[in-house]
Amino acid sequence: MSAPVDHNEFVWRLHEATPRTWVTPTLIALNLAVWLLNIVSGLSPMSPGARELAMWGGNFLPMTLEQPWRLLSAMFLHGGIVHLGFNMWALWNTGRLAERFYGNTQLAVIYLVAGLAGSMASLFFAARTGVSVGASGAIFGVVGCLLAALSTKAGKLPAELAKSMRSSMLTFVALSLVLGFTAGFIDNAAHIGGLAGGYLMGLVMAEKFDADEFRRQGLVRGVAAIAIAVLLLGGVWAMLVPRAT
Repeated sequence: MSAPVDHNEFVWRLHEATPRTWVTPTLIALNLAVWLLNIVSGLSPMSPGARELAMWGGNFLPMTLEQPWRLLSAMFLHGGIVHLGFNMWALWNTGRLAERFYGNTQLAVIYLVAGLAGSMASLFFAARTGVSVGASGAIFGVVGCLLAALSTKAGKLPAELAKSMRSSMLTFVALSLVLGFTAGFIDNAAHIGGLAGGYLMGLVMAEKFDADEFRRQGLVRGVAAIAIAVLLLGGVWAMLVPRAT
C-alpha cells in the first residue's frame, strides 16, 4: 500500500514542473480581444445576431465545409457578454490547474484539439441548422484532461485534492449537460465532443507532476497524442463531407 501524498509537497512539485501558467490568461485575453473587436465593429454586446456571428467566422455547416478555418475561429466568438463571462470564469478556474498538471505546451494542444473536436461534433447537430460559437467545447476539454489525470493518477494525488477535484468537475459537467439538454440555445454536442477530445488527450499525454514518467515518456506521448488527434479529427471530417453532400 502506497503512502499518502503530502498536499504541500504535491503543490511544490506542481509549481516546480510548471512555474508560470501563461497559456490560460493568454487564451482569456484572446477571447476578450475578439469580443471587443466584435463590439467595436457594431455587434450587440448582449446578444449578437447569428448572421453577424457567421460573418465573423461562426461554425455553420454549409459555410464550414467550404471554409474549415471556421472550426477554429468559432472557438473565439461568443453570443454576448454573459456567454463570454461564464466561459472565461470556467477557463480561469480549470485552465490554470490543468496547465500545472500538463504544462504550458500540452495545455495549449489540449485546448486546441478539444475545441476542434467540439466544433466538429456540433456540425452533426446544432451547427447543421444554426451558427455555433463559443469556447465551451475547448473548456470542457480542459475539464476532460483533468478527469483523465484523476482516473489514471489518483494514487499520486493528495486524497483530499483528488476527492475535491472529482466532485467539482463531475458536478460542473453534469449541471452543464443537464442545462444544455433543457435549453435549446446551448450546444451540448460541442460540450460532449470537447470533453471527449480533452479526456483522450489527457489519457495519452504524460502529466508533468509525475516527473520521472514525464522525463521518460513525455515527448513520445505528446507526439502520439497529436498524431491520434490528427487521425481522429481527419476521420470525422472525412465523414462530414459525404454526409452533407
